[in-house]
Amino acid sequence: MISFSLPRRAAGVSLALVFVLIVGLLVGVGAPASAAASVYARDPMSRTVGSGWGKAETGGGWTKLSSTVASVSGGKGWITSPRPGRTSRVTLPVSARDVDSRFTVTVPTLPTTGSGLYLSHGVRATAEGAYQVGVRVMVGGYVDLTLEKRSGTSVTTLERVRLTDRVRAGGTLHVRMQATGTTKVALTGKVWRSGASESAARIVTHTDSSAERIAGKGAVEFSLYTSAATKALRVGVDDLGVSAATATPAAPSPAPKPTPKPTPAEPAPAPGAERVAGARATAGAAEPGTRDYPVPAAAVIVSPAGRDSAAGTVASPLRTITAALKKVSNGGTIALRGGTYHESVIIPPQKRVTIQPYRAEAVWLDGAETVTGWRKSGNVWVRSGWTQSLDASPTFKRGEPDGTEDGWRFVDPAYPMAAHPDQVWVDGRQLTQVASRSQVSNGRFFVDEKSDELVVGTDLTGKKAKVSTLISALSVRSEGSVVKGIGVRRYATSVPSMGTVIVAADRVTLSDVTIRDNSTTGLYTWSKDTTLADVSVIGNGLLGAGASQADGLEIRRMLSTGNNRERFNRAPVSGALKIHSSTDVVVADSVFADNLGQGPWFDESNYGVVFSGNDSLRNTGSGVVFELSERAVFADNLVADNALHGILIANAGDAAIWNNTLVGNERNIAVTQNKRRSANSLIPWMTKGIVIANNIVAEPRGECLVCVDDFSRALVGGQMVTRAEGNFYHRASPTATRWFAIYSRGAAGSSEGFATLADFTSATGRDRRSVLVEQAASPVHDDYSLRSATASRQTSIAVPVPAQIAGVSDLTTDEVSLGARFR
Repeated sequence: MISFSLPRRAAGVSLALVFVLIVGLLVGVGAPASAAASVYARDPMSRTVGSGWGKAETGGGWTKLSSTVASVSGGKGWITSPRPGRTSRVTLPVSARDVDSRFTVTVPTLPTTGSGLYLSHGVRATAEGAYQVGVRVMVGGYVDLTLEKRSGTSVTTLERVRLTDRVRAGGTLHVRMQATGTTKVALTGKVWRSGASESAARIVTHTDSSAERIAGKGAVEFSLYTSAATKALRVGVDDLGVSAATATPAAPSPAPKPTPKPTPAEPAPAPGAERVAGARATAGAAEPGTRDYPVPAAAVIVSPAGRDSAAGTVASPLRTITAALKKVSNGGTIALRGGTYHESVIIPPQKRVTIQPYRAEAVWLDGAETVTGWRKSGNVWVRSGWTQSLDASPTFKRGEPDGTEDGWRFVDPAYPMAAHPDQVWVDGRQLTQVASRSQVSNGRFFVDEKSDELVVGTDLTGKKAKVSTLISALSVRSEGSVVKGIGVRRYATSVPSMGTVIVAADRVTLSDVTIRDNSTTGLYTWSKDTTLADVSVIGNGLLGAGASQADGLEIRRMLSTGNNRERFNRAPVSGALKIHSSTDVVVADSVFADNLGQGPWFDESNYGVVFSGNDSLRNTGSGVVFELSERAVFADNLVADNALHGILIANAGDAAIWNNTLVGNERNIAVTQNKRRSANSLIPWMTKGIVIANNIVAEPRGECLVCVDDFSRALVGGQMVTRAEGNFYHRASPTATRWFAIYSRGAAGSSEGFATLADFTSATGRDRRSVLVEQAASPVHDDYSLRSATASRQTSIAVPVPAQIAGVSDLTTDEVSLGARFR
């Protein structure tokens, strides 16, 4: 589940901001088949009404909020925000629960600033809440479809998808929702462009079985919100039809005997698919158990309460995934009943399989198990006979000592236990490992290998202690296999083991998978054409995810947050994501936030990287690093408030940096070169041919806005950056940074400093169309979107986006805009 949270500096964001056009399908149990013919509401809008929407053909009269701007004319019901930042709402007081609703939406004028128009369609609507389906129309005609749940005035986003086609001014969208069920409320929304068939619709689904689900009847409603930075524009609603929907039959329940009941999973951690503070969109996996996965008829069924001698059916499930892999046929599916699986699983090369949950049941592979037999000894608790000994090698080579040179030492002396993979939890709270028995206190533990004892400082009276006893969760060695919908947590993975989840075969897909709270690296792939879609890597000890020789790697909607929990040194590796020696890599629409290390790091001999639509926020290293590599596009990214650089180009060439918003980093864009060179002529490790265009570069914390350095003095700035144009630069005052620009002079000596944009342009010919603003007020809102004063100047500053940049991003060819898109 995705909850809205306030962005940075936010103090007073209007709750109206969260109203979105909602198309929802609720699927559950209980609607009689005869209800399918019933019609709750029908309204072709074939009348003229000056204020409000009058009376529907079927369903009664529309009511409206007092401030609502609404009318009916020309065959459409028009609705407009009272003013930017406010909401209009109309309600039809039918009483319906299981519904199939269809309508069309016409958008006469597209927004040109701000975050756009939000039209909501609510069902089961009461004062207490509603399910909503949202269609958000943005600058450029982008359309997002969102499923949400309103509780009073608070709105929670459940799912989100973007329409593949853009809507044009005057264009029409078809929207459909269906709603059934009480004990389980499943939501499905559709949106498609006029002229296309419904089979081409974008679809979102969600099943709500929470205690807060909306199970009763209610009205239908429409709301329109226009963002505070968007002109109040109207939209038209037409051809509304709301009829009864027949519930989808529930999956057959196994007989009470002989089917073992699945053991319940422990309470899951915070969901992965969530809106991170300051991020433009949601990313990552849905919380395990909240998304429904249909189960093929021939699937092999596994349950924590099953038996490995069983048949592997719903009535007679197996106990372990390992046993299921022996039984499943090549190309088959293994469906896991809800609960925890304390296993290390290897998918063998001989079988291509799919591993998924059984319907919407919460599944976790858990490397920790409950440990009993504790005794109190003074101020500590001791478990005798503890003989587990884990590999604490601090590097990727098992048994080798740590490096000694700067940049090659994994372990920070201030955190000497970082590479020790032991993990202990007491009632869900993770303890900190210490190096000696004398250091044990509340919240700490020590592994005493000499005495074969595990020593805990937290009082265990009436509490449950869990200890990580498995090293690896999943190794996928079968080409074309799929893993989806599950969670992986609390494995004691050592540094040289590379990852808790390993992809060791080509064309493997992981989707909607959460990998969290493991001792070192969450996920690693060294295989071609790996796809990671809606994957969350959260709170892992060293690195969220990594890749090497992973040509064709595609990462979309990843959430990487809270990684390097053990506080390894930033280099040689730590943080959100590190990729090296890979070609044709795509990372898109993802969020990398609050990692204790680097954001995404493309290091050493990558060739052909597309990094677009991503948010990299508040990492303690740089936001994005492109190093010792060649050919990349960085477009439509938000990179803000990272401790070091925003985008760092280091000994890397042919990088195009277009339409990014970079705010509050030390150097927002840093282009550097040193003495390192490669014998590979394709990837020479030379910083040449960099293009910087249409970026917002604001609130730097370092000494320059334009920062181009060659510490080897081999290249001049004009060789390193071959084009810089259409950028919007900002600093709080003329002295907020020492220099506007520093620019390499190559063999002539140290880099030259330029105090102003005018001086820099006169000397270099760069940034002739760019603008520098020196003022205390930020040019961006709290969510990093452009303030209207800057947005109104876009067409006079920015340059047209070339086709090759638009082709690999959400930007459009010849678009003239500044910074990243705000969806």
